[in-house]
Amino acid sequence: MIRPCKCGECAFFTNEDVNGHGHCTITRNHNRCNDLCEFNEDYMSKVETLRVLHHFQKWRRGGRGKMPHPFVIGQAIDSAIRTLRRITKDAPKF
Repeated sequence: MIRPCKCGECAFFTNEDVNGHGHCTITRNHNRCNDLCEFNEDYMSKVETLRVLHHFQKWRRGGRGKMPHPFVIGQAIDSAIRTLRRITKDAPKF
């Protein structure tokens, strides 16, 4: 498993000031650049999952900005799979 990222390493951490405080565009929370990603312990909501996957797909197709951290991408994919499995109860188990 990939180690959790720190907020300062993440493409979603913006508006950092001189004290290391910034804004996470996924969770809409204010964090410090050396805080561990909140998704290390918490699951992403559906809206947060959509934000990450949308940004990642735009980046993959040549959009501007930094690549999202692989840990955050993995958490979003896991969350999407969990949601889809709940929707389709007859889906085969892998």
